[in-house]
Amino acid sequence: MSDEDIDETERREAEALARALDRGSADDGLPEDALQTAALLRYSAGGGELAADREDALLGEVLEAAERAARKREVAAPAATPWWRWVIGFAGLTAAIALVLFLALGRDPVQPTPLPAPSASLVSSGLGRLTPGADEEGFRAEMATYRASVYGALSARYE
Repeated sequence: MSDEDIDETERREAEALARALDRGSADDGLPEDALQTAALLRYSAGGGELAADREDALLGEVLEAAERAARKREVAAPAATPWWRWVIGFAGLTAAIALVLFLALGRDPVQPTPLPAPSASLVSSGLGRLTPGADEEGFRAEMATYRASVYGALSARYE
């Protein structure tokens, strides 16, 4: 096969294959079987060993990539929380718990306000309203008296 028999597509594929073998990564357009065959032929010629200059070039690239990865991890890692923030947080939490306990347990429990019981006349006039023609004014007067006694008890409690 002479150089005239090779068309431009084959020449581009051969150059891409050579670059892929030299750099270790291939473009998506390369046929997988050709890439594997070429790699096998290339690296079997020297017993599978790389040339010293190629080893040095790859070692430099690997060390550079490892250094970049280490810098990324350092940047991405969250900084440790200073010890004094833990102390302040714990002190604040302790103060809040102490305040709640002081307010909850420090006071006497609130006693209910004794309210006067409705009188028998108020209950009977309320029941009498259920019948037709009941004394509405009598019930209102009894209710006003009872309401005044309830307000008086509440007023005495909160003064």
